[in-house]
Amino acid sequence: MNTQLQKLCENYKLCQKDTYELNQIFELLPPDKKQNILNNFDVLSFRLEQINKEIQLERRILVWDIFSDIRTLYSKYN
Repeated sequence: MNTQLQKLCENYKLCQKDTYELNQIFELLPPDKKQNILNNFDVLSFRLEQINKEIQLERRILVWDIFSDIRTLYSKYN
């Protein structure tokens, strides 16, 4: 892993999954794109945080929907 990228991931407290995936993508990029990521890491980090929050919300909604379906089925058959 690029040491500068690693430090940024640590400083911005990215989760292990995001760090790993970012590194995988980073290694495939041309030098100018890599530099762009490093220069704008604060924006990238913020966006990743937003995406992760959206995912958590969607998971909660799905769990609630499943719970509601189970309650409905339980009520129907009892």
